[in-house]
Amino acid sequence: LLSFLLAFFACSQMIRYQEKEKKAAGIYMAESTIRRVKAKLDKYITISDLLRNHIIDGSDMDENTFSELAEKIPNEDGVVKAFELAPKGIITEIYPMQGNSEALGLDVLGEHERKKDAALAKETGEYTLGGPYQLKQGGTGALLFKPVYRTDDSGESSFWGFVLQVIDWDRFMSDINLQSLSEADFSYKIWSYDRSSGDKVIFAQSQEDMPEDSLTIECEIPNNTWYFDIIPSEGWSPRSYWIMCIVVSYVFSLLVATVFYLIFSKKHRERQYEAELEKSAEQAKNANEAK
Repeated sequence: LLSFLLAFFACSQMIRYQEKEKKAAGIYMAESTIRRVKAKLDKYITISDLLRNHIIDGSDMDENTFSELAEKIPNEDGVVKAFELAPKGIITEIYPMQGNSEALGLDVLGEHERKKDAALAKETGEYTLGGPYQLKQGGTGALLFKPVYRTDDSGESSFWGFVLQVIDWDRFMSDINLQSLSEADFSYKIWSYDRSSGDKVIFAQSQEDMPEDSLTIECEIPNNTWYFDIIPSEGWSPRSYWIMCIVVSYVFSLLVATVFYLIFSKKHRERQYEAELEKSAEQAKNANEAK
């Protein structure tokens, strides 16, 4: 029993060590994905700054000027589906117009799906990533809101509107390479809370039900927090590991018990043989004395 307990303790420590290594690997994989998400969003923020600065400078932003500026912005991967201007929250300019004209005239401060994100961006004056939404022009996309405030000659700041980027959601998810997690044998779920209802909104997942002991890592994005659940596909400590631990401990304890039994039996036989020799010697001595 003692050898079984010792062997089981040693095996369990090995399993715990492997579990720590897996958790370290899971954290690394999750944080690598988070870094890719932030790098992409930082790139889009830099793009928005170009248009925002032009507006803040007081330059005219008519349709031709906006189109010329937007056309020069690099967008090789095509993740940014459209650039939009929304003075007072109403979308008046879109580039490219083809395929996106359905969004013209949309009031992002009044439309029920977008107004919470738009209002938060306006109140805080910070970049805000909202969505994903069902886009008016079709498909699924997120909106990166950049509120623009202009300062007049007296130094007073007033809300001008938004510079918006429509992000193709499917391409964005593909671009952050979630496939690498599956290839490394990890299950994942990316989610956040809906600003209106407080319900969970799942952005991407590899399986329906994630175990309760999955790691959750926070990902701070513009004016929001995403949560990243990750766990190895077979769990941190698969049941098969513990079954093997019990089997190995039992076999080890059985071997130890067998060795001790053989040693004890040998010593017992030796003591019996010595006792028989002493008895025979005593009998011979008594016989001699009697003679």
